[in-house]
Amino acid sequence: MEIEQLGEIGLIGRIAKKFRVEGQNVTVGEDDCAVIEFAKAQAGSKYLVVTTDTLQESTHLPEGISPFQIGWSAVAVNLSDIAAMGARPYAFTIAMGIPAHTDTAFVDAVVEGIEECASSYGTIVVGGDLTRSKELILTGTCFGFVDKPVRRAGAKVDDLVCVTGSLGRAALGLKIIREGLSVPEKVETVAKKALFQPVPRIREGINLANSELVTSMIDISDGLSLSLAELAKRSNVGFELYEDKVPVLNDGIRSVVPGADLRDLAFFYGGDYELLFTVDANTREEDYTRLQKEVEMTIMGKVVRSEEGIYIKKGANKEEIDIRGYQHFTL
Repeated sequence: MEIEQLGEIGLIGRIAKKFRVEGQNVTVGEDDCAVIEFAKAQAGSKYLVVTTDTLQESTHLPEGISPFQIGWSAVAVNLSDIAAMGARPYAFTIAMGIPAHTDTAFVDAVVEGIEECASSYGTIVVGGDLTRSKELILTGTCFGFVDKPVRRAGAKVDDLVCVTGSLGRAALGLKIIREGLSVPEKVETVAKKALFQPVPRIREGINLANSELVTSMIDISDGLSLSLAELAKRSNVGFELYEDKVPVLNDGIRSVVPGADLRDLAFFYGGDYELLFTVDANTREEDYTRLQKEVEMTIMGKVVRSEEGIYIKKGANKEEIDIRGYQHFTL
């Protein structure tokens, strides 16, 4: 059945039944808004954080992505922003623009992806909106709570520059799709999953914030280069990175990519959704060690004065990093 036959009210009812909100200090019913019992929901946190992000078929959805993964991604990209503040996600809303001739099975799979991602990270879907559109458009809004938010401003000279996980897998997936890069099947599966179904670093973000060692943080959605530039701008600092410390394709697949392309995959493509952060230079060694046990992370450089810029250090040589990556409204 196409959703045009089901109608807006029928589709809303069909979607609403997929989301579980019982026992969550939330009332979702026939009112204009979901009602959240704030005093209980915040669990002693001082701040409410809110973010919103849009996925548009012609702009964001790579060839081969499944309806389930589309729904998952709509939530994950928002959760990643929550993670970058060190916050705990709580509630999520989704506004969907859907072409009239879309099959209901497609919508069901998208909704399943939304619910699966949200529930995997302790987040409840509390409402949204539906509209008819020429292409699929999903706009999510996520709400979270945090006692001590980590901001983009706060990095200081000599702080350590760190990143969670490994960089470049999503970029490799995009390269496989767009350029027909031939790689082993196992590598293709890993790379495409990283691109199609990103993993928001919620647990890592909370642990980093709770450590009280982190001075600034951002999620790497548009590439490492642009993320470094944003932290540098907000904190009025520069960055020195060590080329051999940048964790590019560390999960056994870097051997399939020519060495010259490795840096490009890490620095100039988006989609990794790892956390880039700085750690206080005065941190004791035992505290570093404890943090590294709690969070999969790599120390890959240090903060320098703003006038030094952003560069990679190779021996005694310094190579300035181009500031480019994924940006809307640029060719």
